[in-house]
Amino acid sequence: MTRTIPAARRRTVLGAALLASAALGVGLLSGCSAGQITQTDTQVAAVPGVSANSTDGLIALRDGAVAYSNEYKPGSVVPIEVRLFNNAKQSVKLTGVTSAAGTVVLVGGAMPAAAAPAPTSAAPSPSSASPSAPRSGSGSPSAPASASASKLPAAPPTPAPVGTAKMAVEIPVGGFVALSQSTKTYLAVEKLSGDVLMAGGALADVKFTFTYADGTTTELTLGELPMTVPLSPLPKPSSVVGHEGE
Repeated sequence: MTRTIPAARRRTVLGAALLASAALGVGLLSGCSAGQITQTDTQVAAVPGVSANSTDGLIALRDGAVAYSNEYKPGSVVPIEVRLFNNAKQSVKLTGVTSAAGTVVLVGGAMPAAAAPAPTSAAPSPSSASPSAPRSGSGSPSAPASASASKLPAAPPTPAPVGTAKMAVEIPVGGFVALSQSTKTYLAVEKLSGDVLMAGGALADVKFTFTYADGTTTELTLGELPMTVPLSPLPKPSSVVGHEGE
């Protein structure tokens, strides 16, 4: 004997099943969404460089890095690249950068005017100079002063300054400046001190000083300023593998 289920009951059972499926689907979607947000929240952006904020939180440094090189030997120039953002309500200037690795200068910016050379006293005219009396005796005459001076070694030329440590890079309100070799204005350690800075290394204790329009200052300190990655990929190792026993 076949038992027939009323149509109204069938509709009720079908509706309950659809509601249960929808609730299960929403639960699964919310679970996946929560996991995805948690993962992306802890991911680090794949951009070379370091990011930090000033002590008052109004100046932001982004993508700070040392320009890539296989090595920087002591005494060499080490370029530094940064982007600086001004989130304050007044303009601000980058007025100084220091590092334990050496003097940091601004390259490509306004250089200080060179001091004018001190005026020299005019040489006496031949008419005013009194002739000296000839010496008597059989002694040999002394060598001219110009000849003796020409025997002295020439002084080594003074190297031209790489940049200036006196800087005033203005950052407008709500704006930013990019200091990099591509913009022709950048920061650099004028003469690296200490050991060789190898690829993958970092500069230690780099401090930035900013001065606002009202005269107040703030600082931003980086414990380490890492070196960026090379622009072109490194060569791949050979795929030829030797076989054992050969």
